[in-house]
Amino acid sequence: MKLYLLLLFIFSPIILFSQNSGTERRTILENHILRVGVREDPPFVIKGIDGTFYGLSIDLWHMVAEDLHLVYEFVEYEHMPGLILGLSRRQIDISANPMPVSSTRIRQLDVTYPFMTTSLGVVVLKDKQDQLTIFFSNLFSVGFMKLLFTLVIIVCLFGTLVWWVEKKYNAKDFRDGIEGIMDGIWWSTVTITTVGYGDKTPKTTIGRVISMVWMFVAISLISSFTATITSTLTLNQLEAKIKSVSELRKMKGNIGVTAHSGAESYLLKHQINPSTFSNPNEGLLALESGKIVAFVHDKPIMRYLIKERNGEDLFEISQANFKQNYYSFFMPRNSKLYKKINSEIVDNIDKDSWHRLLKKYNMDEIN
Repeated sequence: MKLYLLLLFIFSPIILFSQNSGTERRTILENHILRVGVREDPPFVIKGIDGTFYGLSIDLWHMVAEDLHLVYEFVEYEHMPGLILGLSRRQIDISANPMPVSSTRIRQLDVTYPFMTTSLGVVVLKDKQDQLTIFFSNLFSVGFMKLLFTLVIIVCLFGTLVWWVEKKYNAKDFRDGIEGIMDGIWWSTVTITTVGYGDKTPKTTIGRVISMVWMFVAISLISSFTATITSTLTLNQLEAKIKSVSELRKMKGNIGVTAHSGAESYLLKHQINPSTFSNPNEGLLALESGKIVAFVHDKPIMRYLIKERNGEDLFEISQANFKQNYYSFFMPRNSKLYKKINSEIVDNIDKDSWHRLLKKYNMDEIN
C-alpha cells in the first residue's frame, strides 16, 4: 500500500502535465481560424448587400467546413492574381473561388478534386432584324447568288448541247441562231422543273440520250438545290453561328474575355488577342454597347448571368463547345488539411443537396 502511494505521488504530476498538454493542443486546433480567400464572381461567389458571401462554391464550402467542424473567416480579394498570390505566400489557407485547373497551378498549389466541368462558349448579340429583312438579306447573299448562278450555268450548258445536236434534224423545235439556243434553254428549264410542256422534244437518238442523262441529273440536282435553299433562306436566327476558333479569328471586331481567365489563355494560344475585362458583367456591357462583337467565357456562368439580367432576348450563346474547364478549390502546397477537405468535396458532390444547389443557381445545365 505504501509502495502504491509512493508511485502515485511520483507519477501524478507527469500524468497531469500530459493531460493538460493534450487538452491545450486540442484547444489550439479547435481555435485555429482558417482564412478562406474569396473574390466576387457570380454565381460561385456573390456578395450580398450586408457584406456576407453566398453562392455555389460558398455553399459547398459551408457543407465541407460543417462536416469537418472547421472555424473560418473570409478574406476578400479584388482580383484573381492577388488571390493566387495569397495562396502561394500562405496568407490564406484555401480559395473558395473555383479556378480552372492548369498545369502551372498544379505545380504551384494543391488542387482538390474538380467539382464541376464546364466548357467555353461564345456570347453574341441576337439579330434584331425582322424576318422579312432577314429573308431578303439571305436571298441576296453571296452564297445564295453563287448557288443560283451555278444552276443557271448547268441549265444553259445542257440546253445548248441539245440544241447543237438537234438543230440539223429537228429545226421545227430547235431553230438556228440565238432563238434556237433559247429553245434549248427553255427545254432544259422545263425538264429540270418537271413541268413537261412537251412543246420542245428531241428527235435524234443522241438528243434523247442526252435528255435521259439530263433528267437523272436534274432529279438529284433539284433535290440538293431545294435543300440548300431551305438552309440558306432559313429564318431561324436563334443560334449563334460561331462553331470553331477559325470562325472566331475571322470575326470583324474585338473579342472580349475576363482578364487572367482560361478563355484569355485559350484565345492567346490560338493567336487571337482579346480585349480584357475585370468580370463577365463588364464584358456583357461592352458587348451590348458594341465595343466588342463577342465575349468568350464559361457557358454555364454566362447562362446564369444572362438570365439574372433578363437578357435572353438580347444575348445568345453558341451551341459549340470549345475548351473544357475543370473547376476546383486551391490550397497552398502541402497543406495539412488537403486530404480531409478533398475527401469531403468528393462526398458532398455525390449528395442530392449538391444537385439542388446546382439547380438553385441555374447551373444544372453544365454544357
